[in-house]
Amino acid sequence: MAKQWHQLEKLDHKALKKLQAEREKQKIVAQKAEEQKRVMIVGGIILAVILIVIAFGLMISKRSKELAYKEEREKLYISSVAEKVGNPEFRKIGLWEPVKDNMQFSEDCSFRTNEADSVTVQLQLNNLVKALGNTEMTVLKPILAEKENKVEKEVAQLTRGEVTVTIDLDGRDMLEIVAAGVTISGKSGLFKVLYNQEKDYGEVVVKNGLVEVKSSSDAPVKVSGFYKVVFSSKKVKQPVQASVIQYDWR
Repeated sequence: MAKQWHQLEKLDHKALKKLQAEREKQKIVAQKAEEQKRVMIVGGIILAVILIVIAFGLMISKRSKELAYKEEREKLYISSVAEKVGNPEFRKIGLWEPVKDNMQFSEDCSFRTNEADSVTVQLQLNNLVKALGNTEMTVLKPILAEKENKVEKEVAQLTRGEVTVTIDLDGRDMLEIVAAGVTISGKSGLFKVLYNQEKDYGEVVVKNGLVEVKSSSDAPVKVSGFYKVVFSSKKVKQPVQASVIQYDWR
């Protein structure tokens, strides 16, 4: 009987040790699982932080590019007064004011001169439009490409008087002078546009280069150096030879 009790005790002891070992093993497994869970949580947090930092960086970069693009685009609208003689005046909206030396503008701007005055405007592509005495003209805001920072067209409207136009290499085929509904496109060179509003009489005189003159009712007329065309609000005539030395090209 004592022997049987001894055997039972041994069995109980073995079972207890086995149970303790299993519990210890389960504890270790649970600790490892908990540790892995903590590592995954920390890793997830670090990954989330990294992703947030990257997203924020991309957003800042995109914003910076947008601001740089916008700033560059705004600069393309700027024209400036290259030279003035006498007391020419300008206005954007409102009253006429004296033209300031080296003034810049980025909106539509009108200029007028008296007999002894002149004012030269340098456009974005370095084309020059010089208003001589007794002239009124409006330099319009440049037309830009819709999806890139690039000037597509420059326009000046001549209400009355005389302008001398110099086309720069960068501004070839980009500048239009509009007078009495007639559009004069400067392809290259040096030319004049004169318009008498009271008589509805105008001339385009080309010293050198090439100009295209067109109205809504006529086919375009090309005018080259030492030629001129006469126009009105209704008609553009064919080119004829011109005595360019009769005109003031200063």
